[in-house]
Amino acid sequence: METKNIEFFKQLTSTPSPSGNEEKAQRIFLNFTKTYADEVKTDINGNAAAVHYGTSHKTTPYNVMLSGHADEIGLMVSHIDENGYLYARIIGGIDITLLPGLRLDIHHDDMVVRAIVGRKPIHMLRDSEESKPKIEDLWLDIGAKDKEDALQKVAIGDVITYVPNFEHLTDDLIVSKGTDNKAGVFVAAMVMSLLHKNRKIYPDVYAVSTVGEEVGAKGAKTSSFDIKPIIALALDVTFVSDHPGVDKRTFGEVGLGKGPVLTIGSMINKKVLALLKKTAEEEAIPIQFEISPTRSGTDGDVIHNNLAGIALAIISIPNRYMHTPNEIVSLSDLENAAKLIAGFLKRLGPGFNPDPIQ
Repeated sequence: METKNIEFFKQLTSTPSPSGNEEKAQRIFLNFTKTYADEVKTDINGNAAAVHYGTSHKTTPYNVMLSGHADEIGLMVSHIDENGYLYARIIGGIDITLLPGLRLDIHHDDMVVRAIVGRKPIHMLRDSEESKPKIEDLWLDIGAKDKEDALQKVAIGDVITYVPNFEHLTDDLIVSKGTDNKAGVFVAAMVMSLLHKNRKIYPDVYAVSTVGEEVGAKGAKTSSFDIKPIIALALDVTFVSDHPGVDKRTFGEVGLGKGPVLTIGSMINKKVLALLKKTAEEEAIPIQFEISPTRSGTDGDVIHNNLAGIALAIISIPNRYMHTPNEIVSLSDLENAAKLIAGFLKRLGPGFNPDPIQ
């Protein structure tokens, strides 16, 4: 992968963007994609879109939406006690057992305040306290002398994120916070770069970096209503089963570096899925599969039944240790996902009707 693209991915994952606070990450997305897009735009919810206009644009627009969410999990300051210790509530799905002892960043105005997650040492815990802690059992230590001192640095409502930690585990594997779901945003941007100057593409393609997926997918709902796509591809991450302790009978077989993952399920459009499979076969792109019989936990949940219905497919990047400070993804999986989508878009034409009955 080109160095400039890896640097873009590093900037995305390192930039704080917990749900409701995606603005800085959105600016990075727009700054990168404006080079490749015919137009970039934003909306009142904070979604950011890069648009590639196809040959259908001046006749009968055939809109395709690529949706990756920019928000990451985090916390929010909820209380400051008289001794200057902070307490927080979670944003999205955080495993509380991971927090004790971590260094976190509190974002106050334009400043970053370092905090340590405190808990009583194991020597002081009673038997009843040794199980999974509750969030109210943990506090944030910013070194304040008292409440007045703490209020000089932080405030109620400040958001909190994991400390940026982007690094190469191998040539192909990247470790970072926030790859859920900066990976999907990155793939959408890479598709824009692959489509750049290709005026043979039939559909208008909207690469959208959405907001608020971790707290209800509000961005995907409103942006799909605005774009009115015929087809939408939700780009997200998914769990792997290539580490100890995972029952493949329950979670299937997905591994890092083995290609993007296509979802099979009740909300997935069969014709779109079939064309994605055909594209992968014809272009020798490795793919994997997972099932989602009901909800998917992605932007796709609110997209597919919006308007009068939108033909949906979900393309996911394998992610090891999801929702932790050290998520691992494969650069080759990211590249192959972008190639798969670009190849799929090249195969779309006026004759492709995703109606599953006709």
